Formats: sequence, C-alpha cells, structure tokens
Amino acid sequence: MHKWLRTGISLLLALLVLPLAALAEATAPPERNADNMPYVFDVFEGTTLDLNQYKGKAIWLNYFTGWCSYCMKEMPDIKKVFETYSQEELAIVLIHVWNGEDADDSAAVVKQFGLEAMIMVEDMDMTLSTIVGLSGYPTSIFIDKEGYLDTVTYTLAYDGMAEIVDGMGVAKAEAQP
Repeated sequence: MHKWLRTGISLLLALLVLPLAALAEATAPPERNADNMPYVFDVFEGTTLDLNQYKGKAIWLNYFTGWCSYCMKEMPDIKKVFETYSQEELAIVLIHVWNGEDADDSAAVVKQFGLEAMIMVEDMDMTLSTIVGLSGYPTSIFIDKEGYLDTVTYTLAYDGMAEIVDGMGVAKAEAQP
C-alpha cells in the first residue's frame, strides 16, 4: 500500500511539473542549474503575475482557494515563514484561485489569518493555475534566486516549509528590538 501511495504521489508531482517545465523551456536561457531544473522566471510574463519585480529573491508561489481546508490549515504556517525569513530574500506570493470564489472570499482569508502585509494575487480567470497545470490545492512552487524551479509540493507544515526555504539559502529576518 505504501509503495502504491509513493508511486501515486510521485506521478502527481511529475504531472504538475511537466506543464511548467514545457512552458519554461521556450523562455529558458541556454544554461541550466546543477539539478537541471527549468528556468521559469518568464513563464508568467503578460499575466497578472509579473515575477520580474522579484528578481534576485527566492519566490514561493502558493496556490490556494478558500474552500480548501488543507489550504486554510497551511495559512498560519505560511504567515510564520513570512515573519521568520528575510522579506529582502524571499517573496511569498499567495495566489487565490477563483475556483467558485471571488474577492470577498480573498478578503475573508486575509482577515482571518492576518495576511494584510503579504502579497496576494487574484487568479480570477484561472490563467495562473492553467499555466502551471494546477491539479490540486494547495500547491506550492518554489523558485530559487536565479529563477530556476526548485521544488513543487502540496500541503506542508512549517518544518517542511522552513526546510525548503533554508535549502534555497534564504536568511532569517533580523530580530526587531
């Protein structure tokens, strides 16, 4: 049973990464990073999500919807990462997919979890989720500081989030006096 579950999860992750990798291939620079991961920085060009404003930062795209209980379970941990790590080195972009929802749902999530200081992008026509071949909620896509795909994952707890962010070389925020 566990082997089947691992195989199923691996297949799901591969299916999510393939559309993103194919789209990135068209805009990728000729060189690849050490892990041969696709360059994805320009994939969203011409959409409501312009990643160019985050050049030089690690980027975490978190796709969510308000009716997804797993998404809502992640929100306090995402906020904790936002408060723990340097905002100069990490851009966390919450992408609210309007899969049966609207701006009121977005506002309710922001208020419920105190996310006012975080970056929120509305995927009203589901273009941003279509670009990456989103197959479930929540989905997190981590892009390293050079613009290469680092990790694609589903539901995470704080420790898993911190491990990925640490692995991308993001410094912790300095303590405020």
